[in-house]
Amino acid sequence: MMSCTCGCGQVTTAAAPAGVSGGPACYGPNVVDAATLLASTDVIGIERAADLMGALLKAPVSTGFVSRCLARLDAAVTAAGFEDALKDALRAADVLGTDETPAPLMGTRTCNTVRTMRGCTGGGPDLIWYGAAGNRTKAAITGFGILDGYRGVLVRDDYGGYLSYDAGLAGVQQCLAHLYRYLDDAYATGPESQAWTRQAGDALRAASAAVRAARGACQASLDPTLLAGLRHSYDQAVAFGISVNLSRPWHKGNHPGLILARRLKRKAAQVWLFATRFDVPATNNGSENAIRGYKLAAKISGCWRTLATLQRHCRTRSYLTTARSHGRHPLAVIRDALNGNPWMPPQPA
Repeated sequence: MMSCTCGCGQVTTAAAPAGVSGGPACYGPNVVDAATLLASTDVIGIERAADLMGALLKAPVSTGFVSRCLARLDAAVTAAGFEDALKDALRAADVLGTDETPAPLMGTRTCNTVRTMRGCTGGGPDLIWYGAAGNRTKAAITGFGILDGYRGVLVRDDYGGYLSYDAGLAGVQQCLAHLYRYLDDAYATGPESQAWTRQAGDALRAASAAVRAARGACQASLDPTLLAGLRHSYDQAVAFGISVNLSRPWHKGNHPGLILARRLKRKAAQVWLFATRFDVPATNNGSENAIRGYKLAAKISGCWRTLATLQRHCRTRSYLTTARSHGRHPLAVIRDALNGNPWMPPQPA
């Protein structure tokens, strides 16, 4: 910036125009938005984002500039209270899905996602939140401030960190994709003795297909006779799985087939909730797909160095992913945020 020195010795420098930041170089909003979008994805790191800016857009930038773009977006979203508003909207939802995965970060860390499941049942756009914690304990999940006090339905796997919430929920849907894998594993221990797993899995798959067909036909429920027959087939298979494995030897503790059959009997209501509530998906695939990007990040870019930078990435992904689910273009919402008017999630009535 040009400076002038008065006869009295005072040096005067004009203020920068709107949108111009200090430093030896300044880039316009298109470059800032593009660099921010590239670097905020899970499959492109900061170094690759800077390289792509020069290769594709002929706007060579430094890695420091790209890192600063991410910090600016996070600061804008945080100042607007986006994350708190997103959590408020999630707590008001009728159905949520949640999942977790180890994070690619130096030391033991975990990434979690909590999301609405409307898109999984054709019900509209979703709210998707990402968070990071130092471990996978119940205390860490509580610290996210979403599931404590939640009274809706939770779609999840059977990870122990979520079990203490069950008593206060309207219902739980056990992810059938996980159960199919457990049934296949039990079947592999002895195809002849564990044939019951095939019958139980077939009953669940038939029920899932029937629900999809009924939902597509705008029906509110399954035919009671059909549902009763499928449930009877499931119950019969599980009962056989318990009886056939009660005395079956195993090198360590009870036979896996017995453990699984007892669990399927004990949690049958959680396994079959999707068949009576069409707004509840049968699997937690939506949550698993949402969090898969962190696995890709580990393969492509290595790891985050600090928990703070991982949490910043989670906030950015929450903002961009939820906005995109609601039909907003990512470049537009980045620019809106940097201009002090970020997109905000719809609030409950």
